[in-house]
Amino acid sequence: MSTTLRALPTFLLWCALITNTQATGDSLRYLLPKDTVFLTIEGEEKYFDHRLEKKQTLYSLSRFYGLSVEELYYYNPGLKEKSVLVGQSIRIPIPNRAIKRYKDNTFAAGKHASVYYVVKKGDTMFRICRTYFRMPMEIIMERNDMTSTTVKEGQRIHVGWISTEGVPESFRQFTGDPNSRRNEAMSRIYQREKTAKKEKEHQGVAYWQKNSKEDSDFYALHRHAPVKSVIAVTNPMSKRTVYVKVIGRIPDTVYGDDVVVVLSPITAKVLNAKDPRFFVRVKYWE
Repeated sequence: MSTTLRALPTFLLWCALITNTQATGDSLRYLLPKDTVFLTIEGEEKYFDHRLEKKQTLYSLSRFYGLSVEELYYYNPGLKEKSVLVGQSIRIPIPNRAIKRYKDNTFAAGKHASVYYVVKKGDTMFRICRTYFRMPMEIIMERNDMTSTTVKEGQRIHVGWISTEGVPESFRQFTGDPNSRRNEAMSRIYQREKTAKKEKEHQGVAYWQKNSKEDSDFYALHRHAPVKSVIAVTNPMSKRTVYVKVIGRIPDTVYGDDVVVVLSPITAKVLNAKDPRFFVRVKYWE
């Protein structure tokens, strides 16, 4: 917290925070140094609300925060079916790497917005510091002029800063929506299956039913990989890889020879596929 804010009486400090309760930016930028990001945590995910300003679009908003538009739809149920409005709040997941916890010699105040955590019921100072943000308790207490480790529901605690230049997609350990975390288990199965087997690789067209509303699981049809095995599918355009279970063969009478894999809708979405047919690279064990 800045020296100026530290000098404010408690009441004025509270007023200073609530005057800007969401990140908004302006018509040209999505985050400004004067903005404040207020994080909440559900499960293992950190979120905040971005309030749309004039000329801000879902596409550019998603790019700014290192997401795809489909991912915004996932985190904001009902968003896809409605027109977005100025002033509307869009839920944004924030990866840990995007939160700058300490100021170093390269820190520029004019290129960062403050990040606060909003205390929820059941939180303790130890959990906030060590589990949520992996920081020494003493640093957070000093940053917030705290003399006690007692916290209250709704309390706002300054934990760091976020760059006003956006969140690189590479900061997201698991690309796509939270289903990608489940996909990490599939990747471990793929690595485990390599024992005494040879890895094969080929490339070609992937097909998926873009208009399908099914988002059940990660699966695929493939011509050669053993049924019930796991294969790795990479979209070179988005540089994303998803591990999927083979549940059957590709019917020759339905798809052309150029189609090397048929994917479930959720698989294609996490790969950030734009069209029903798109180029992929496939790896499997045989």
